[in-house]
Amino acid sequence: MIKRIIIYLSISLVFGFLFYYLTANLIFSIAIAIIYLVFFSSFYEIKYRRYKIIIRKTRECIQFINNFIITLSVNNSINTTFQTLSSSFSNELIEQINSINHLSDEEKIMYLEYYFVSPLYSVFTKLLKQYIEEGGNIIDNTHLLIFDTRIVEEDLNNFLSISFRKVFQFGLMWAICFIILIITKFALGNYYMKIQEMEYFPFSILIFFLLFLTCLYLLLSHFLDLRFINEEIKNEKPEK
Repeated sequence: MIKRIIIYLSISLVFGFLFYYLTANLIFSIAIAIIYLVFFSSFYEIKYRRYKIIIRKTRECIQFINNFIITLSVNNSINTTFQTLSSSFSNELIEQINSINHLSDEEKIMYLEYYFVSPLYSVFTKLLKQYIEEGGNIIDNTHLLIFDTRIVEEDLNNFLSISFRKVFQFGLMWAICFIILIITKFALGNYYMKIQEMEYFPFSILIFFLLFLTCLYLLLSHFLDLRFINEEIKNEKPEK
């Protein structure tokens, strides 16, 4: 968290200094630095935290389900399976389980539905209850669920790959725009100094900086929102 705040502050200062370099307007430069700092430390930080949690819990949920099904098919004991897998749990999952130590292993597994908050895990608990009550082959009972976990993991990986590429392209495009502004100041020389003295000039550069921030907001709003994963699963279930 502290490292990210330092990064946000550094980025904001860079944009503030760049604005001052282009306009020599101290007040607007400070305003830009503050606006960018607020944007990154509030909107982006909140989105980023949720983004990381969803990715971590989605992957953890898929791993838990697949490992549990495979291990259970070998030893046919829910308690033994849970104890065997507990050594590979994340610190967050261990902390969650420690808070419900008064429950039995079966109850803990069912309770973890509140931890993962995933339609995949809800289906898993229903199939597990069916297995406990009726028996049968756990692999046969859950083969559609295993297939769904693979689809979700593939969709997540594809989305992350596309989003990284699009963000890189976005950053490259806008970096070129800012570089052009810097080169323009060098190229125009004294003529740029005369333009800089015009009353409307700082406002035009301000609009440019705010336009960039608006585009960045729209981009991050889309690529940091992973709720589509759970919505996709919910939409698929009725068809099956």
